[in-house]
Amino acid sequence: MEVIEGSAAFTDPHTLRIQTASGIRTATSEDILISVGTRPSPPQDLEIDGHFVINSAEIFNVQEIPRSVVVIGCGVIGIGIGIEYVSMFTALGVNVTVVDGRRRPLEFLDHEIVDELVHQMRDRGVLFRLGETVEGVEVKRNGRSTVVVSLASGKRLAADLALVCAGRVGATDSLNLAAAELEADDRGRLVVGENFRTT
Repeated sequence: MEVIEGSAAFTDPHTLRIQTASGIRTATSEDILISVGTRPSPPQDLEIDGHFVINSAEIFNVQEIPRSVVVIGCGVIGIGIGIEYVSMFTALGVNVTVVDGRRRPLEFLDHEIVDELVHQMRDRGVLFRLGETVEGVEVKRNGRSTVVVSLASGKRLAADLALVCAGRVGATDSLNLAAAELEADDRGRLVVGENFRTT
């Protein structure tokens, strides 16, 4: 087996053009496994600046432990990623607030399990603002920068950092899927059959 490191895109249904550090390579195969993973979904109406308002991909660029964090979004994907980071931040003594438009996080799970999770998180100091919609996020720079999260209810939350967990989309946009006679949906997903094969 050969491993080629680079960025791949289809040129036809059985050929990949791979941009490597040393130049362009091609690879052909009867079958190609697409396993590109996901990337954070761009949030609507919220600007990610990479410093004070970040997504889950940028969290490893944070240079110092913040005193407070607002986590925006707790959908199926958002809460999974968001709650992982909420747990880490609270273990470090960071004040965390979770904001989401739904009344219950993790709606697809057993309610008793979710209730216990929320209870445990509240015991660790996490504040949940459920049923709240974020209207805007602004960075105030007056000495020490502060992120102000404005909610539709009129409440304003101030923190050192806002972590936006608006879900994830398939990282298929750079694959030139049209050359392989494939098309992704609006979330970057490919339609497959029962054996996970595309058309």
